[in-house]
Amino acid sequence: MPTPIQPILDQIAKKVVPSDDERARMSQLAQSLKGQVQSILDNARLGGIVSLQGSYARDTWLSGEADLDIFATFPPTMERQEWAEKVLPAIRKGIPAKTVDRYAEHPYLEFHIDGIRVNVVPCYSVEKGQWKSATDRTPYHTEYMREHLRPEMRLEARLLKRFLKGIRSYGAEIRVGGFSGMLVETLILHYKSFLDTLVQASKWKPVIFLDLEKPTSSKESSHRAPGSPLVVIDPVDPNRNLAAAVRDDKLWGFVAASRELQNNPGTWYFFPPKPIPRTKAQFAKLLEHQNRHIVAISFEHSRIVPDVLWGQLLKAENSLVELIV
Repeated sequence: MPTPIQPILDQIAKKVVPSDDERARMSQLAQSLKGQVQSILDNARLGGIVSLQGSYARDTWLSGEADLDIFATFPPTMERQEWAEKVLPAIRKGIPAKTVDRYAEHPYLEFHIDGIRVNVVPCYSVEKGQWKSATDRTPYHTEYMREHLRPEMRLEARLLKRFLKGIRSYGAEIRVGGFSGMLVETLILHYKSFLDTLVQASKWKPVIFLDLEKPTSSKESSHRAPGSPLVVIDPVDPNRNLAAAVRDDKLWGFVAASRELQNNPGTWYFFPPKPIPRTKAQFAKLLEHQNRHIVAISFEHSRIVPDVLWGQLLKAENSLVELIV
């Protein structure tokens, strides 16, 4: 007889919802950093309005895994090169932490304070549809979810995020190629709960098409996102697919894991055991038992932005696959 899934979800819920003390600490840090960044911009006479965005602002962040997205909004008249040449250097100089430039197309800073990852991201203050940069939609995303995501749905979003993290499919950054926070919350808005999302995802076959604002036929997806097996229309931008960054292995891995969790519920899907470090000798012995041959390529590289490096690695991987296959 299969194990009931609800007791498992109840256990996970206790781990993913922040406590009152954790919320208080995060609030103090968030407001302090927001004020610091605003003061830096004001003192440098760069203008800009600082706000909190992302999962923290939408109250869908995970206990023990919080990060802060601090956005600096500028008028459309500011040139983008000023972000990299003036805005980010000023913030880098004024923040008492080691910062890292992390971007491929859009400049932003990342640093850690008190174990919390903080991203400082510039964007433009524009009307819907008049986007000038990749992050201009984010304030609209926050506003949309604050309005539509009911309090009880925030737990459902947390469960789905933790599940995706457990199967290594959470995060739209190029290194992961998985589900973004906004995509997760949009799925919860559509299916109403974590469990219903699992049930429906178990049935997914290409092409999956979801549009919160305008439910329509999946046939439309071929015109709006050609070649994409999963199309989830951005509720603040009908011309954008929220799932564009999801790679095939992450998508179908999620579908398979959704089926497995229902058939054999367990906490390990959400919190898998940490991998055991192996020596080279131990690793070689494991390969012998599996009758496999692995070729590993190690090389040095210059100091470049991590997102750019990962893009190059994935491109090299695809080239090797094409060469071998």
